[in-house]
Amino acid sequence: MRLDFAKNLILFSLAVTGIVWLILFTDIQTTIPFTKANDDCFACHEDKDLTMEVKEKKVSLFVDKAKYEKGVHSGADCKDCHLNYNPDDLPHTSKKSEVDCKSCHGDVKSGEHNSHEKVKCQSCHNPHYSSPAKEIKTTQVEFCTKCHNQKSIKSFKTTAHFQKNVLCSDCHNSGHKVTGVSKNEVTKTCNRCHKGAHEKLDNILNKSMMRDGSANAPVCTDCHGVHKTFSSKLDIQTQACLKCHLDEKKFPGENKGSAKFVATYKTSVHGKLTGKNNKQAATCIDCHGNHELDDPKNPGSATTKANLVQTCSKCHENEVIKYKNSAHGKAFLEGDNNAPSCTKCHGEHDISSVVSSEKFSKINTTDLCLSCHKGGKLTSDTKKDSDSLASNYHLSVHYVALKNGNTNSASCADCHGAHEMKPSDDAASKTNKKNIAATCGTADCHQKQAGQFTGSIHQTAVSKDNKDAPTCINCHGNHQVAKRDSTLDKNVVSKSIVKLCSDCHSSSGIIQRNELRDVTRTFNESFHGLAVRGGSGDAANCESCHGYHNVRSSEDSLSSTFKANLTKTCGQCHKLADKTLFETKIHIVNPQTESPWMYWITRFYILIIFGTIGAMTLHNLLDYLKKKKLKKEENQIESEKQETTEDGKA
Repeated sequence: MRLDFAKNLILFSLAVTGIVWLILFTDIQTTIPFTKANDDCFACHEDKDLTMEVKEKKVSLFVDKAKYEKGVHSGADCKDCHLNYNPDDLPHTSKKSEVDCKSCHGDVKSGEHNSHEKVKCQSCHNPHYSSPAKEIKTTQVEFCTKCHNQKSIKSFKTTAHFQKNVLCSDCHNSGHKVTGVSKNEVTKTCNRCHKGAHEKLDNILNKSMMRDGSANAPVCTDCHGVHKTFSSKLDIQTQACLKCHLDEKKFPGENKGSAKFVATYKTSVHGKLTGKNNKQAATCIDCHGNHELDDPKNPGSATTKANLVQTCSKCHENEVIKYKNSAHGKAFLEGDNNAPSCTKCHGEHDISSVVSSEKFSKINTTDLCLSCHKGGKLTSDTKKDSDSLASNYHLSVHYVALKNGNTNSASCADCHGAHEMKPSDDAASKTNKKNIAATCGTADCHQKQAGQFTGSIHQTAVSKDNKDAPTCINCHGNHQVAKRDSTLDKNVVSKSIVKLCSDCHSSSGIIQRNELRDVTRTFNESFHGLAVRGGSGDAANCESCHGYHNVRSSEDSLSSTFKANLTKTCGQCHKLADKTLFETKIHIVNPQTESPWMYWITRFYILIIFGTIGAMTLHNLLDYLKKKKLKKEENQIESEKQETTEDGKA
């Protein structure tokens, strides 16, 4: 008997356990039979038009039977909650009593500091249609916003949190233990999900502010919002960063870090809504970071001078690559405090558009460059064997033109580049000897002159890396480029041209290294040279015959001194001259072999000249001596006569 009883007891326990598990772990609705005692109530309350007047307002007494049967209270009698109600009386009770939910749900306990402690159960749980806790959780936001219907809270439905099924209870705990989140608890609460962000936020700046008890120390909700969380860069900037940092009470003064200093960002090119390719422009967090925000004075901060280049490269990668390879960038990366970084030229918060801002007009950027490169401040400005300084640029025709409003005139960036400036001895430099002609000959500048220079004997020699060969700056100067003045005296201009060409063509070193003829000496000894030195402004100089940009060898068919072209070249001055004259060699270095007739005629003329002058000199000398002798004799006779006269008187 005892064994049978124990066996039956075990079987009963297993059956009960199975039923419990079936209820807890299946989605099947528990089919608790609807109590027939409720039929009498629904006989009236199933009528949709059933109402009663409460304080002069009609209140519906309709209860949807189908919904009630699906609710968790479907197995309970109406009288379990509606105590002391007499169905025969209308109204059923003269004094409505509050339903004591704890009479059934006594196991539900509220946590400490429960914000819902004084909230009635029916505010969240509809007594007739109350859903299971699992179903309530899935529609929790809808439940909460019935009471918490402020616009700022209801906006939670539009956020990333809502889209990712974050519920009210995830931050505020469950409904029976719901609590508010104080500022001190915000970071801890957010850290439940965003642990990585919290670790970044635990930086030097935030630690120091928290340690000092600063009320301005930001927590997650200060930047991201409370219920309407901000996720876009622009929202975080406008709703968080600027909202705080434009407050002059929190950040007074006008120095770096002040509200006024930050305010300049709003009108900067970064402050615009869209940037290049219609992308969102740089916001505060792009430069300063978001959670890893640090004190700018901290060496690890993204906005320290040492890290600025890397920070800017996040958006301006191509420009930074050029900068790092430039003279400025290399000096900066080597720790030169005088080397300019991005903010030195572009500013910090007040960064303007390079294309459309007056701040970056050619004249202003040139003045910016000269603020460093003038007065011998930088020793690298002075080239060896040259007194040409960058500061002389303000005396050039380029700078004067810029000052007069000519925006096509060359500025520093046009010749040296904006970010890629390199020393002239760098093969990739725009001012390298091989590249200068191309730099000067850009479409907006001296394209025609560069075309003429291409193929010339000078350009060909430059392309072959001949150090002696001249390029644009050898004749025109580098920074102090002068304009050809048409008001100058012709002879002054002519002498200047001869002097310019002679600087190279009379140098024994250049002549020897390049196996050149000493054309300067022969020109100076020629009729043309003598006329120029004598003050003639119309006599031919180097440029008259050889041209200036398109100087070519006389053996080149395109040369103005090529034999077939001499008639045209010399005919500019000698219009009626015979063709034979044009075929005569001009620069004759060795007359004895190159022109024997001229050599002997020259010698003959020299002999005649010296012979004539010598004979005349000898004739005059002998005549002088004879006259002197006669004079002496006359003086002696006169003296003797005077002595005779004096003796007679005595």
